[in-house]
Amino acid sequence: MDRFIPDIPRLYTGIAEWLGCMMILLTVPRKTGRAVFALISAFVLCILCSFLIVTVDAPAGPAWIACMAAAVLIMFGFIAGCADISVIASIYITSGAFLGAEFAAALEWQLHTWFSFVTDLGRAGSVLLLILIYTIVFFLLFRIIRSQLTAEYLKHLTWKDAAAFLIIALITFIFSNVSFFLSNTPFSGQLMVDIFTIRTLVDLGGLAILFNYQSRLSELITREEIASLRHVLSSQYEQYRNYQESEEMLHMMQHDLKHQIEGLRAMTDESQREKWIDQMSDTLDDWWLPHRTGNAVFDTILSAKLRKARTLGIRITCVADGSLLDKLHVTDICTIFGNAIDNAMESVVQIADEEKRLIHISVTSRNGFLFIGIENILGTEIREESGALLTTKADKSSHGYGMKGIQYAVSKYSGNVSHQIKNGWFVLNILIPLSQ
Repeated sequence: MDRFIPDIPRLYTGIAEWLGCMMILLTVPRKTGRAVFALISAFVLCILCSFLIVTVDAPAGPAWIACMAAAVLIMFGFIAGCADISVIASIYITSGAFLGAEFAAALEWQLHTWFSFVTDLGRAGSVLLLILIYTIVFFLLFRIIRSQLTAEYLKHLTWKDAAAFLIIALITFIFSNVSFFLSNTPFSGQLMVDIFTIRTLVDLGGLAILFNYQSRLSELITREEIASLRHVLSSQYEQYRNYQESEEMLHMMQHDLKHQIEGLRAMTDESQREKWIDQMSDTLDDWWLPHRTGNAVFDTILSAKLRKARTLGIRITCVADGSLLDKLHVTDICTIFGNAIDNAMESVVQIADEEKRLIHISVTSRNGFLFIGIENILGTEIREESGALLTTKADKSSHGYGMKGIQYAVSKYSGNVSHQIKNGWFVLNILIPLSQ
């Protein structure tokens, strides 16, 4: 085996591994501010490069593998310490970052070796080639992963996915470097140039497998989200249809009331008459619709929610110009108000003091926009991750689709959904251009 050609300088490897981490950390949400993150990044760069340079004389075999494993642990600590993601996601993306770094370093050094045979690069040429190759490789990798490593995608990752990524990266690393510590295998090269080529191509193949796995997983998650979102939209519309039937029943009760009044007039037993009147009053209280906003769909939903709120000891106030909702599709009105009011009631019902179970609904126009505001006193602590609300429910897998349904419905009209916590109230604000 020709050993006259030197292998990748450890400094180059350290820089590549650091860039692999940075590529990830510039994509995912971070725990720290920019200044702190910059200091930590500089510190990790020094640690990685220093460690790899100090261990440059480690013999090929277990000692060398242990050094590389330690470098990977440093990468994992850097990512897990700075990224606002789960441990599962940290393992997952560290595997990809390491393999990306291996490919970038292998490709750069193979090109460096080839140019060295053709011409004298010199120190300046070597540095320029390093900068050029690393910039191109990591920029392309960054562009590829940026669209996939969303907060929603990372949230859906499982231990199975993290283990699969880790195993793929490990197998790729073993096969790409087998020639350095085992020369008599079917996968080993005999000349240094062949070894470099094998390493680069195997690393590239491993990256292709990782990206294919990630793309398939992303498609699967997207399909599941679409199916769940459709289910939410469908269920909200079905609720509206049920509300409509309830309103029709109310009209029937109003019609029957005339006949009951005639019966009361004919009744001579005063105590029985009073009892009958009390029963009728209770029934009317349960079914009375106190709001007529100008939009039949909204009135129907509001009526049903008010009846449910009454049974839970929740007080709902509403100031609404329903005519502003006329341009919204029936299903979108159901989705927006059905989910938003349900979320508010789920929060306030956890308040022990029924006097504090308050919800306020506003539907008005503001500066050419339809404004929908739904406010409720906080019943539980609100937690957020990457701008998304986190659930306190035991079943976290089915949470969040109500809010997604609202955002999807509002996006049809080029609208915007935002939320804030103000003076102990959770405030959901929706703005939709009235010109749409």
